[in-house]
Amino acid sequence: MVDWNMLERVLSVQTEEKIDLLPPCNDYVFKNVFGKASHKRALISLLNAILDGNPVIRDITIENSEIPRDFSKGRSIHLDISATADDSTKLNIEMQCFDAGRIINRSAFHQARRMSAKLKKSEEFDALPNMISIWLANYDETKRNSHTHEALYMFKKTPLDPAEIATNKFRTFIIELPKVDIKQTKISDMFKVWVYFLRNPEKIPTEFLTIPEVEEAMNELRHVSQNSKTRRKYEEYLKWQNDEINARSHARNEGIKEGRMEGRMEGRMEGIAIGEEKGRKEGRMEGELTKAREAALTMLSDGISLDSVSKYTGLSSSEIKSLIQ
Repeated sequence: MVDWNMLERVLSVQTEEKIDLLPPCNDYVFKNVFGKASHKRALISLLNAILDGNPVIRDITIENSEIPRDFSKGRSIHLDISATADDSTKLNIEMQCFDAGRIINRSAFHQARRMSAKLKKSEEFDALPNMISIWLANYDETKRNSHTHEALYMFKKTPLDPAEIATNKFRTFIIELPKVDIKQTKISDMFKVWVYFLRNPEKIPTEFLTIPEVEEAMNELRHVSQNSKTRRKYEEYLKWQNDEINARSHARNEGIKEGRMEGRMEGRMEGIAIGEEKGRKEGRMEGELTKAREAALTMLSDGISLDSVSKYTGLSSSEIKSLIQ
């Protein structure tokens, strides 16, 4: 007798193995998997795994991720995912494929731009919503040992006061995905389960796919990966990213090369300056020595003793005797 359920699962697995899954750690793919209102359960689960109850997010509204420039020479912003939680917290989730630098500065800029549009003319500043920025970096962003870092506005420690939090309204999380150890991930640790999905969806354990939110994300990833239009856009986006990385690398190498050339030039100029100063110094010393010798000869011709001549000219007895000879 044929076990149709078993056969269906086998065929399903065989079909899945043929799918070349796109990497969720690519920001274009990440946005397509987690940034759709129709599949927001996966995003809510991911956020709760990161925030660990502070706050607990029960629902979100995914919003337009583009913030237009606010004046003629201003700068527009394209966020990966922009959302508002059920407690009115404003959320910005970014996937960073490569080191574009200055995450903290960029996060502060994003939050400032979002704040400027949220406060009405008659409202007090306390009416500003809480804002949380989450940056998932697929590289080592910091030299710190841990993988998750929360940045807040802080009062610095002074001789009179300890360091303390100034406000909790504006929080930034930086999560360095390569630093997360997922070797012994348990199904109960949702943070590591999601990191496993982001880093290695091809080899994610089957038991993790029994979690509805992870299954939903995987189904969406398969759909995105099989869609020829999405894959073509991904490849175009990947080419742009590679060009951007190469351009940055070239600029950095050229900067290093130019810096070295400037350093060598400065070194040569410094060497010339030192040589000139040394020459001037040696010239002054030679001139003073010549004057001392002339004075010694004059004093000797006047019958002054050798010891006295040595005392007043600073010349040694042997130098004076060589002058006499």
